[in-house]
Amino acid sequence: MREHQWENLSLSVDANGVALLTMDVKGRADNAFTPGFLADLAGAVAHVKDNADICGLVITSGKATGFCSGAAPEDLLAVHEAGLNAVQILAVLAPAQQTIRALEQCGKPVAAAIHGGALGGGYELALACHHRVIAESPRAVIGLPEVQFGVLPGGGGTQRLPRLIGIAAALPLLLSGRQVPPAEALQLGLVDQVLTAKDVIPAARRWVLAHADAVQPWDVKGFKVPGGAGALASHASNSFGLGVARVRRDTQDNEPAPLAILSCVYEGTQLPIDQALALEARHFSLLLAGPVARNRLRTLFVNGPRLTRQWAAATRYPADRCAGRLVRAHADEARALAADGVSPSLMRNAAVRAGFAPPPILDDLTHAASPRQPNLDDVKWRWLSATALEAARCLDEGVIDDPAQADVVAVRELGYPAWTGGPISFIETQGVQAFVAQCDRLSARSSSSGDRFCVPPWLRERATQAPHRLYPHPSLSQDNGHEDTRE
Repeated sequence: MREHQWENLSLSVDANGVALLTMDVKGRADNAFTPGFLADLAGAVAHVKDNADICGLVITSGKATGFCSGAAPEDLLAVHEAGLNAVQILAVLAPAQQTIRALEQCGKPVAAAIHGGALGGGYELALACHHRVIAESPRAVIGLPEVQFGVLPGGGGTQRLPRLIGIAAALPLLLSGRQVPPAEALQLGLVDQVLTAKDVIPAARRWVLAHADAVQPWDVKGFKVPGGAGALASHASNSFGLGVARVRRDTQDNEPAPLAILSCVYEGTQLPIDQALALEARHFSLLLAGPVARNRLRTLFVNGPRLTRQWAAATRYPADRCAGRLVRAHADEARALAADGVSPSLMRNAAVRAGFAPPPILDDLTHAASPRQPNLDDVKWRWLSATALEAARCLDEGVIDDPAQADVVAVRELGYPAWTGGPISFIETQGVQAFVAQCDRLSARSSSSGDRFCVPPWLRERATQAPHRLYPHPSLSQDNGHEDTRE
């Protein structure tokens, strides 16, 4: 058996000429799309393509954690925090897309032997294989969760999945990001075989030997998307017409990723695959450059887990006082809006538009509505900003010493809208200068909220010194759940 070694991959070739490529990304608990891994993968694909002694390839994982997870949330966040614009992010993404495309066009059959989870870019890598075999195991799940990060799949998922199982079946998975167990994955066509763990690699090898002329269906001339694509497809009204309405109802236009997914699938499935992949990359880059992706990644997937580990090790929950103050601030704003004569229906609609569940206190408020009602967006802004100001005061008074504490607590315990990333991230998203100016306008014109929208001096000073940031830059040397490889 011949072997070849890269830093993050190893390749062995059996007597039949079937190569087994084992992923084992150095210094990571799981197989993530690091620059080093992608460079090694590109080298391995070229080696397989150019070596006449290799008749086909099986890709598997050397980690107990699963097959591959693609781009890690902290790595995506680091790309955003580096200050790259969409065009620059596109250049960062290009090697991953090019390598995955080269894999499926290497001219030899490729099978994925999946143990554990294949999520995000990991499943996109499996989609570029010609055959997918997965182990029957509670840990073995398939999914494209990128929408939960505020982005969309950037490794071909929005284009290969609809071409594999049809648009109507693919969209619910893309829009929810849910993880699918093996039996359902087989039923949906996400994988081709479900076997016991010991049989996965042998079955993948047998398939490779039996399918020397394997090619992706979308690379065959005359290929059509199963179930049709475009406005004339039988599912188009439900998938796209009603689909847009459902997304706008559920997100209140606060989340750009679901609408981008619908647009990307609608347009891309009517294009040749390479043009479709370029379209997907542009959508992905625009989303990752935007604030909602930053907010979701930072609070839900980087700081949330980090603080959870810290709080679990503490003798008492260190952010209790902050949580109580934020909850009270939210309830107090309901009373302040009522005192200003804002109608209960407008208060409720504005809370929903912001992304809150309507506060229970609204059910107990009975008051006369003013004959002149404010703009819905103004009330939405007040719901969000009253809590944001209280979080800023908690920082100012030393109740908390980390902006992430306020953000994580608010999203988890108050139900502060996830698209904002929490109250401190909301201020950053608005821009500190713009936020302070809006608070000053509210303080001047609202009799009940003048004191409530008084800006702390440190925040007003920050508006002149660092008008867009309240957070420090995230440090990947912090405890982030990965192995530390520093000397």
